[in-house]
Amino acid sequence: MKKVENIDGPNGWLIDPHNKWAIHFDPKKLSNGKASGDYNIDMWGVFSSAKPMEFKSRRKATKIDSIKTWKQLLASNWVKLDLQKIKTAS
Repeated sequence: MKKVENIDGPNGWLIDPHNKWAIHFDPKKLSNGKASGDYNIDMWGVFSSAKPMEFKSRRKATKIDSIKTWKQLLASNWVKLDLQKIKTAS
């Protein structure tokens, strides 16, 4: 099995193929601004505008677990969501 320690961790949003759920991967920072190596993985319900709007849950995970989850979701047809483009298009 390939080691994932040297891969940059996930950062940003993924949305499911049915546009019902979005997951935000957020690397936790230390007080000095450096990455702690841990992540918050937040699940959001999505409204018809494809914006994550309703917070559902938070899971804390290590970098390795976050990378595994990110890859599993991408393999299950989740796609990256650019909220900045949605905000500017509104």
